[in-house]
Amino acid sequence: MKSQIQTLTKKLNTTKQLWWLHDSYWHATMIRELGEERANQLNLEANERFFRKYTLMLLRSKAITRPTNIQELMEIFKRLWTDCFFDDLYVNDTITFKGNTATWTGCHCHAYDSLTNAKMTDNYACGCQAIRTGAMKALRLNPVHSIEKSLIKGDGHCVITTSFEPKT
Repeated sequence: MKSQIQTLTKKLNTTKQLWWLHDSYWHATMIRELGEERANQLNLEANERFFRKYTLMLLRSKAITRPTNIQELMEIFKRLWTDCFFDDLYVNDTITFKGNTATWTGCHCHAYDSLTNAKMTDNYACGCQAIRTGAMKALRLNPVHSIEKSLIKGDGHCVITTSFEPKT
């Protein structure tokens, strides 16, 4: 049984890797065809819509419930990262809490790795902001978050602050 679970996990991880490879090629093609600004705009829009819809699907299936605090919101983000990224990306990174704000620090990103290899980091608009915005909108939260430091900007790691602010 353990062997079957490991095989299924490996297959799922490979499928996620292939999806993100497709995403990388799609973005590179959009840059070539439409230019960096329009490609970034479309990428952010697609990320926000996908993660809003996916979060709504999780809510409807009762796989998650609406968070009541920042800690619960960050657990939902971990669920999204686990479901959508491979190699436990972001899941085990450091998160600190202060009041209604969480600060996430990450040192590795598959998108950054791909963009660096393709020499495409100069004008890339990080999609993580749209991912969080889509999820937070689905959860009826104001999308209050900011990128304090970024691998894309050459900071050596990412630092993201997220605040828990329900819509009124």
